[in-house]
Amino acid sequence: MAVLDKIKKVIAQLYPKGRAFRFPDEGVSDKLHNVIAKHLAQVNSDAVSTLDVILPDNANFTADDATRWEERLGLIVSPSVSLAERKLAIERKMNHPGTIPARQNWEYLQDQLHAAGFTQLFVYENIFYPGPITKSPTDILGAFVVGLWEHGVLAEMGAVEHGTATSGAVYENCVANYVDEDFDQWFDTGANLRNTFFVAGEYIDDLANVDVNRKEELRQLILKIKPTQTVGFLFINYI
Repeated sequence: MAVLDKIKKVIAQLYPKGRAFRFPDEGVSDKLHNVIAKHLAQVNSDAVSTLDVILPDNANFTADDATRWEERLGLIVSPSVSLAERKLAIERKMNHPGTIPARQNWEYLQDQLHAAGFTQLFVYENIFYPGPITKSPTDILGAFVVGLWEHGVLAEMGAVEHGTATSGAVYENCVANYVDEDFDQWFDTGANLRNTFFVAGEYIDDLANVDVNRKEELRQLILKIKPTQTVGFLFINYI
């Protein structure tokens, strides 16, 4: 049954029962009810259209709607990313718009990564036992780490020579303060790695694959959730 017919049926149910309230087809009352029903049907159509562009969980939500919401919510505008993934990111942001400190636990970050469509990524605290002790990216991935500098020596196709306890360590693919990875590329974490964590594949020594078009979106998401003083080491290949 069409929306117009449903509205006319509801209008008819509002009248008392009896012979005095029988309205012949094409009569004055019937024409009046048709006009009222058409206006109410237009209101219904406008409401549905409004909900279609407000809520990203429907088939009528377009790429233009996604762009407008990304701009409103302060998300990375990613026209080259699939609409399905953009809708997930928008829905995640709508459900969790705040930055409540209690949400800055590593499990919350992992849940939000999955909610945004990064289901291949997992978060690992830099706490290892017995100890507890912390580990550097070299300790996790070994000496064959492209782009890892530790104590001034490039750890690529060879062993890393460790310096003194006060020497710092730099891992190029990290998230510290910026969405643009170039500004974080040479961030020195220092010798104390207690405020670091890892984002990797299903296992901590797995390099996960992420769409290169979602790189800035991923970094922005991590930056907005992680505690300010922490640094994330990303074991990720951008493809």
